[in-house]
Amino acid sequence: MKPHVHAHPSERHGDFDSWAPSYDKSLLQRVFFDRTHARVVRALRPLLRGAAAPVVVDVGCGTGRLLSRLRSAFPSASLIGVDAAAGMIEVASRKPELAGVHLVVASADALPFEDASCDVVVSTISFHHWSDQAAGLRDVARVLRPGGNLVLVDFMTRGALAPLMRRFGVGHGVGMRTDGELIGLLHGASLRAAEQVRVGPPGSPLGIMVATRP
Repeated sequence: MKPHVHAHPSERHGDFDSWAPSYDKSLLQRVFFDRTHARVVRALRPLLRGAAAPVVVDVGCGTGRLLSRLRSAFPSASLIGVDAAAGMIEVASRKPELAGVHLVVASADALPFEDASCDVVVSTISFHHWSDQAAGLRDVARVLRPGGNLVLVDFMTRGALAPLMRRFGVGHGVGMRTDGELIGLLHGASLRAAEQVRVGPPGSPLGIMVATRP
């Protein structure tokens, strides 16, 4: 019998290592991700207001584009980037604007941080790639301080696009969730859904969910 070999996180979450060198050159970054990141910064402002030196973790940070924005917007924050793909972290580590940002290869369900050590965890268009969403949310809850927040941005299967989103999501980790399914997963991880904002035009499947660790 062959021994069981645990897949590297990047193998479980898609072939992002091969995409890493050209990731920042994609037109999709400028027309979609950059705008989404700007919305994330707006969502974080009230959550970080008054915090002297908050610890903010970006799970699924890719090449660190959101981290660069966060550094400009919240210069007093301690920033940490986590991604399952070593290639993404390698590209991020070469960016001068991210010097001093802690970057680590890990999956969402095995975050290498102490319990109750982070103020905010943010994840942008990454959740549907997580191979174990329930375990990932439990680990996010573990590392959040009481009163800390998760800002989760992802596509939701809703409205007329729901069947298409479900079908498309099959090749992306566990796949996309309905709003109700996500709220149920958050509840199972002892996280309280506090706010949900739809991003984009009417009917857009993209949303921002803010959840709090009580």
